[in-house]
Amino acid sequence: MNRKLLALAVAAAAALPLAAQAAPTVYGQLNLSVDKASTTNATGTVSGNPDGDESWQVNSNSSRLGIMGEEALGNGLSAVYKIEYGVQADEAGTNDLTGRDRYLGLKGSLGTVKLGAYDSPLKSSQGSVDQFNDGRYTDMTGFGAVVGDNRMSNLIGYESPKFADAITAKVAIQPGESAATGDNELANAFSLAVAYEAAGLYAALAYDKNVNSGVFDPADNRDTIRLTGTYTAGAMQLGAMLQTSEMSDEVVGGQDDQDAVLLSAGFGMDDKNVAKAQFIYTKEDFGAGGDAKRMTLELGLDHNFTKQTKAYAQAAYAKTDADSGDFDDAMFGVGMLTKF
Repeated sequence: MNRKLLALAVAAAAALPLAAQAAPTVYGQLNLSVDKASTTNATGTVSGNPDGDESWQVNSNSSRLGIMGEEALGNGLSAVYKIEYGVQADEAGTNDLTGRDRYLGLKGSLGTVKLGAYDSPLKSSQGSVDQFNDGRYTDMTGFGAVVGDNRMSNLIGYESPKFADAITAKVAIQPGESAATGDNELANAFSLAVAYEAAGLYAALAYDKNVNSGVFDPADNRDTIRLTGTYTAGAMQLGAMLQTSEMSDEVVGGQDDQDAVLLSAGFGMDDKNVAKAQFIYTKEDFGAGGDAKRMTLELGLDHNFTKQTKAYAQAAYAKTDADSGDFDDAMFGVGMLTKF
């Protein structure tokens, strides 16, 4: 009998290290839509024709696949990790995966330190203000053309715990990694954000300095200030975002300064259906190249089958008045999203 108990004790002891490391979580989402798009601006034209085009399309809207997890290390510390890929769910081929957030970090009572490539604090500070987030055309970076949503490479980041059950802070610095050009400082670029969330109110202030969209290219560096707020009361959510962005001082030649305003609203008509609306205004100053004003209106309806799966319809129209010429963009689409 004692031998049996001893054998069970040895087996249990051997299993403890395996139990301490929880299995990673595999997650993702597929978001596909059928869209009819008519665009006339060179950067958004369906076929690359600067005179405009119109076509029916099947689009993947930020479909993704990821693995994340956390391992207890003892003494209140844990290792956290995440590897996420964008999936071109509307295309078949061998190059349909693109890198999204990936990091390795150390988490404790004083916060989390992370190394890797992931959304800048300024980008993540938007919260849920963008009612059409991830849409091929309807995301605020689509027809709305709002700058500043960067996934940064080579990041050293810190995320604070929640203070007073309401306040969090994020800071990320990006080494230049280019001794040849002299851009080799530990914090050649940085992004930071402070957010408050309590009683249905979310408010965040964020700042980028010398930040670009990933691969370090001084010609793309921008300084950006973003103020975001949403308020949720029952079935209604109202949101607003104000932003100003300009080329960094380090950029030589050219000018592209942008001011942006976003107003959004979502209303749950019942436990299944949500109506959404969004307005975006941007004004860009290109210096000697003139300026441009762009207004975008978006409307949508979501039908939630479950918490994981919904069907939706959305429409958007954007009008641009520029010194270089005026043009319009429009789209209508229906789609389906499921999370797993």
